Amino acid sequence: MSLVRGKNISKSYGDKLIMERSSFQLNEGERIGLIGANGVGKTTLLEIISGETRPEEGGTEKRKNLKIGYLAQETNLVLKRTVYQEGMEVFYEISLLREKMHSLAEMMNSEKDNLSEIMEEYGKVEEEIEKKDGYNCEVRLKAVLSGFGFQQSDFKKQVEHLSGGEKSRLAYAKLLLREPDILLLDEPTNHLDVEATEWLENYFVNYQGALLLVSHDRYFLDRVVEKIWELERGKLRCYRGNYTHYLREKKEEIIRQGRGHQLQQKEFRRQEEFIRRNIVGQKTKQAQSRRKMLEKVKIISRPQTEEEIKIRFSSQLRGGNEVLQVKSLSKFLKENFLFKDLSFELERGDRLGIVGPNGTGKTTLLKIIVGKEKADQGEVRIGRNIRLGYYDQHLAELNPENSIMEEMWSINSRIKDEELRSFLGRFLFSGKDVFAPVKDLSGGEQARVLLAKLILAKVNFLILDEPTNHLDLKSRGILEEALSKYDGTILVVSHDRYFLDKIVGRILYFGRDSESKVYWGNYSHFLEKIRGEIKSTKIDRQKKREKLDQRKKSTKKSWENTLSVDNFADIEAEITLLEEEREEVTKKLADVEVCRHPDKVKELSRKYQDISKKLELLYGEWEKEEKAISP
Repeated sequence: MSLVRGKNISKSYGDKLIMERSSFQLNEGERIGLIGANGVGKTTLLEIISGETRPEEGGTEKRKNLKIGYLAQETNLVLKRTVYQEGMEVFYEISLLREKMHSLAEMMNSEKDNLSEIMEEYGKVEEEIEKKDGYNCEVRLKAVLSGFGFQQSDFKKQVEHLSGGEKSRLAYAKLLLREPDILLLDEPTNHLDVEATEWLENYFVNYQGALLLVSHDRYFLDRVVEKIWELERGKLRCYRGNYTHYLREKKEEIIRQGRGHQLQQKEFRRQEEFIRRNIVGQKTKQAQSRRKMLEKVKIISRPQTEEEIKIRFSSQLRGGNEVLQVKSLSKFLKENFLFKDLSFELERGDRLGIVGPNGTGKTTLLKIIVGKEKADQGEVRIGRNIRLGYYDQHLAELNPENSIMEEMWSINSRIKDEELRSFLGRFLFSGKDVFAPVKDLSGGEQARVLLAKLILAKVNFLILDEPTNHLDLKSRGILEEALSKYDGTILVVSHDRYFLDKIVGRILYFGRDSESKVYWGNYSHFLEKIRGEIKSTKIDRQKKREKLDQRKKSTKKSWENTLSVDNFADIEAEITLLEEEREEVTKKLADVEVCRHPDKVKELSRKYQDISKKLELLYGEWEKEEKAISP
């Protein structure tokens, strides 16, 4: 069934055409990715569907009582609330029903005259709460907040103390919890680390409502969407399948159109030659007939392609074989380690990708290597004749007051104007654009300036922090191709899993507890190994459980009357296993598919409470045993 239908929609801003007589239909349960170059009007289309922007021509038809979720509606966070309180605001109606049910329960105890009426009303309220899944709202909130990367300790934080990215994640969490009929999302993975992105992918794969999202995350698009809408030169085209399928179909379409155009032009020339030779003479009528026929033929235009940036990295110096040595490196943040005892080496031609949750020190490591921050322990050595170039994800390496030309001259002051203008043309800067100050450029334009500076510098060691963040899909592919041909060394932090699969040969993983580990292979290989390790950990945990149970049976000791070192070790082992088991239950509660089954949620919630009670008793026993064996 159709939820939203757009008919002959046209929209422009001044001279810039966004859409021209475009139509679309969004049906129940469809998951669609909206793609197009930066600035083409993707956000405008979302605003037209949500009703925040009106088209100049045409309009939209929506199903009656349709609930549309759009992030712009969710950004008004109450700063004085905690993260948990702000999340619970989604369930305000359920809170009112609970209060009403509590009041009715008190009335049943105090009033005997209208007891049957009160009980009937109580039953109605209870049924309404169950219908809205109101008994599980706290569990659902914790699950979604955890999925978006919030730790238990973050729940008590005031919203005003959150970063911009954290506020955005909280707003998205609230949006998902509302469960609208249609979700309209503009770059939902922008502020998410890889773990949160993968959780969101799993959420959307199981999402029952319709989904229309703008994203530059190709891995995400491949996993989540079933259709692609492409907005290009004012026209909206629909392609079935995910992003990879779209790329194949788009390429074949361009080839077919090109061949059709050539064949049609060849036929036009043949017909025009016949008309020219026979317009006067015995075959005049045939020539006139063919001329009329040509006037009615629908022209197959030459395939049009958007302008593309042209990137080619090259190094001026070959440099030594040893590019980078990191030895026993540690960095503190307040009283905790970001990372500790980190050691690895890079040789010429190596490509190492760094991944991990937000806040684990990935960007800090890069800043230590380039000399912008100092380590608390350990050392960093840059090899002989190594010239490094640094791409900062916040684009802070650019002087906002400089023009684009001045930024280039800061790298090479001897380059001539004409040569520099030609060079900048490869990055889509031409004419007066080259004199525009950096502060007036968009994020995507600033990213192109910084890439141009790196290429002009001809460094042999590239250190890149989220290099694809401000680039559109096509530019990301061009950057990947250029880096794949680069003869130097690459160290890159990125959440772009598609990019990592194409570029790197090793992955350095930063965990939450300051641990780090190097894995050989690209991101997909890393993911397989991580999943294998998780499976092995579960098997080891089960073996420990069985061993501990056997030990308890053989010794026939009870915690109540035995005070020994062996018993102390048993309690410690039991605590470890139960803590691991509770963590496993927490992860299951964060699974969106589990959240859709109230019985499973209740069962897991009871299990969580039972484990927590056992742990409380064991913690007390552990303290007693520790005192008993202490000298």
